[in-house]
Amino acid sequence: MHRETPLFDHHFGDRLLSSDEVVVDSATRKEPQVDTRLSGPRMLVGPLLLLVAVAGLWSGLVRQPLWHTDLWGHLAYGRWMVEHDGQTPSNEPFLPHATGEALVDTARWSQLIGFRIMSAGGGEALQLLYATLVTGCALLAVMPVLASRRGRRIPSAVCGAAIFLAVGWQQLQIIRPQLAGLACFTLLSALMHDPRPSRRRVILVGIVLGLWANLHGSFVIGWLLVVLHVIGRVIDCRHRTGRWRSDRQLAHRFRQAIVGLLVPLVATPYGVTLPWSAWQIGQHPNLADIVEWQPLAWGQIQARAMLAAVILILALALASRRRIRTPAWLMLATTGVATLVCSRWINWWAPMAGSVVAFQASGLGHQVRTASTFSTRQKGQLAGCGVIVATLAIISSPAARGLLTHRDTLVARRPLVSASTPVEATAWLVSHPPRGMVLAAYEWGDFLIWQGPPQIQLMVASHTHLIPESVWRDYIEVIGVSRDWPQRLERQQVHTLVLDRHRQAGLIAALANHPLWKKNYSDDLAEVWSRKQ
Repeated sequence: MHRETPLFDHHFGDRLLSSDEVVVDSATRKEPQVDTRLSGPRMLVGPLLLLVAVAGLWSGLVRQPLWHTDLWGHLAYGRWMVEHDGQTPSNEPFLPHATGEALVDTARWSQLIGFRIMSAGGGEALQLLYATLVTGCALLAVMPVLASRRGRRIPSAVCGAAIFLAVGWQQLQIIRPQLAGLACFTLLSALMHDPRPSRRRVILVGIVLGLWANLHGSFVIGWLLVVLHVIGRVIDCRHRTGRWRSDRQLAHRFRQAIVGLLVPLVATPYGVTLPWSAWQIGQHPNLADIVEWQPLAWGQIQARAMLAAVILILALALASRRRIRTPAWLMLATTGVATLVCSRWINWWAPMAGSVVAFQASGLGHQVRTASTFSTRQKGQLAGCGVIVATLAIISSPAARGLLTHRDTLVARRPLVSASTPVEATAWLVSHPPRGMVLAAYEWGDFLIWQGPPQIQLMVASHTHLIPESVWRDYIEVIGVSRDWPQRLERQQVHTLVLDRHRQAGLIAALANHPLWKKNYSDDLAEVWSRKQ
């Protein structure tokens, strides 16, 4: 039996990155060392600047408005579960056309937690949660570099975190269960970075994947991560020694993979059917009309950011003395190819790219530079500064101050929500409840479920995989103002339309020229039309 190793061993970072023998898995190589020990307060400059940067990032994120799309649908699911004593809905409870479809709620814990947080603190509490999650993901993505004693670890980590945020921003700006999945992914990646055999790390891998399976259906990305660590270790062993059967680290990776693969199958009410259900959701034909499920296009900002990151990674690979492990390259390549096919995958490529950039940047230069360890007094000073900076960031944020005001926590209001949220049109609908089927812009359906009339009958919302294909196709053709759009509205028995004045301007113009429709409400963002009696 091997001796149990601690979960977080700060000396391991010294041995891994700062000794005269640099360990890369089981291989070692000699590197020249330069001791860059700083005296007195100069040692604290880098960590203090990092604290300020983290606080600045958090302060910027906490001011982000809540997005107008699927956040509100997930909160509505959480509200439904609370109203039904914690039960998970077995069928779609909000869309009349989807009531016959069995519902596999892969985000049930995220929905419950989100609703509980909003009930307790309103939209301000969600903003605080959002900022903390994104900041935490950025730190976890580069944590192995920050935990090392490389002399350039702080600027390297900042560079890696910046790449992660820049490439993944289109996905990161929306608070939704996928963000909980990303937090689990970055945490799992940080845990898997340490190759030393440890029973505790095996258990933690199982815990993280068990939580992930209840928070979001993307837990299968975690499966990919642990499996690629096994494959990468096999490749490394075959390349270096030609033998892999008796390798202790490979046996450890196998144990992590087995536990990580099995735990999600028993951690949810859906059992072994959960992976298949999650895969089916992603393959539904309705999703082909949604941009984030389409192939990555050059016209997208995130595509250009990804290309810039790839160029930087290749340049650093040529210049850096640091060798990236095979599993990291495999994960980067796999998620990169998947992103080209489905742009939503950039959510998982971005943290891997940030991590690789941070590692490579920390190995730049002709000599390996090491940083000094902090004394007990210096650690106390850093902790005190951290508390002060965090306190200032919190009390200066509008969200934190908003928690102290008396308000209805379950009502979304400006300026907490994005400019594209139809707050005023929704309030008008509450005072003038529509009759019959309502065709609302797909992006607004979830907000209308959350804050609209209690019995509103929506044609579509964000859970498009539960909507019959014929209904979804009619919606797409109506929004696109096809020739037979009036007949399609008649077939779906639509009596009311809630439209974005900018995105659906063509349909609004067609309605204005049609004798059977009249405009009931209009503001700078939205219009409401109804069928004439």
